[in-house]
Amino acid sequence: MIIGSCLCQGVKFSIDGKHSEIGRCHCSKCRKVSGTNSNAVLLTAAKNFTWMCGYELLKVYEMPDGWKSTFCSTCGCPLPMIGAKGKLFWVPAGLLDDDPGVSVVQHIFVGSKANWDVISDDAAQFDEEAPNNIGA
Repeated sequence: MIIGSCLCQGVKFSIDGKHSEIGRCHCSKCRKVSGTNSNAVLLTAAKNFTWMCGYELLKVYEMPDGWKSTFCSTCGCPLPMIGAKGKLFWVPAGLLDDDPGVSVVQHIFVGSKANWDVISDDAAQFDEEAPNNIGA
């Protein structure tokens, strides 16, 4: 089991079961929500994910185009978000309190990365979405 939490510890969650390796998105929206060059996430099936406490602190910001960001209303930390028609959770890797035992395997939206962003690993790179999204 892997435990994760936000900065203020008000929200805690667990992943008990299979999860993906880590993917990093370099699009402008992920740069803004993470405050850095990319947003590192792993995926897990909804059945493997549990909110342990603080669910009432979750807030969702939705842009007119449907893009969403979930965050803690106390500390502002990005939080896991349900996606893929309710079947998968996108989990920000930086929230994990335990080592997930996986590494970065892909970078997506590299075609729109910031000009100061240097990708220094040898993970696969895709100009837009990956042809085969990292699986959970």
